[in-house]
Amino acid sequence: MPILPVGNDRLRAAVNTHGAELWSVQTGNGAEWLWQGDATWWSGRAPILFPIVGRTFNNAISVDGKRYPMGIHGFCRQADFSVVEAQKDSVRLRLSDSPATREQYPFAFRLDLVFAVEGDSVVNRAEVHNPGSKPMPFSFGFHPAFNWPVPGGGGEQHWLMLDEPEEPPTTRLGKDLMTAPETEPSLFRAGRYPPQPADFERDALILDGMRSRAISFGVDGGPRVDVTFADLPTLGLWQKPGAPYICIEPWHGATPYVGGSDDIAQRPGNVWLEPGATRSFTMTLIPHPAG
Repeated sequence: MPILPVGNDRLRAAVNTHGAELWSVQTGNGAEWLWQGDATWWSGRAPILFPIVGRTFNNAISVDGKRYPMGIHGFCRQADFSVVEAQKDSVRLRLSDSPATREQYPFAFRLDLVFAVEGDSVVNRAEVHNPGSKPMPFSFGFHPAFNWPVPGGGGEQHWLMLDEPEEPPTTRLGKDLMTAPETEPSLFRAGRYPPQPADFERDALILDGMRSRAISFGVDGGPRVDVTFADLPTLGLWQKPGAPYICIEPWHGATPYVGGSDDIAQRPGNVWLEPGATRSFTMTLIPHPAG
């Protein structure tokens, strides 16, 4: 389980080749912004979601009428990525299809994850390539968890703040933890929302159709972390109620609707990638320390 460091004198990060998972984000003062995993609550830190986002019916998907085993968020979390390139300030990791992946997802693919520290930002870029001969349906998502409170946030009120003063409706999970077909009134007021543990007792909050392409988490006028997601249209917000972290998850794709199909071709928000094509997705994390 090699851990690869990347960084500069202002910002340091680390990446685990198992799962291509962001493992640490520390500012120059040594403060840790990324949740460090604790099985008491949740052992993840920032898993990669591919080739699906969310849950499946009975832990399986179907492709052309044939069923394949597939757990929540796909198989990347359990996969060992190869190191394509490692420099002081960036690394590139790769996962390609194999007999093991094709038992779950019968498509040829190449998934590269690039992690780069650029100035005061950690840039995460995913590149999905279809080397096969037929169109490839997939979903993709990032799933970073941030310490709550943020470093230097103490007992201060924390806010989620969109970069547009909007009030996007909320989608929740319904029967069997599938996506509910109806939306609920927004928890945001003019782009701001103070998250409460009780809001997560029905699992994630899902925001779709937003104008915003960035969200901040932290203390109003104090320390915060910015998350940008220019090419990912859906945002999941999640924690185990009362846990000392919050997940801010940019997605392209989601769990099927209540009463929907297990066919991967019908999953909400799917991307269809033509043979020989590549699709990229980028998330940028920008910590702003206190003071």
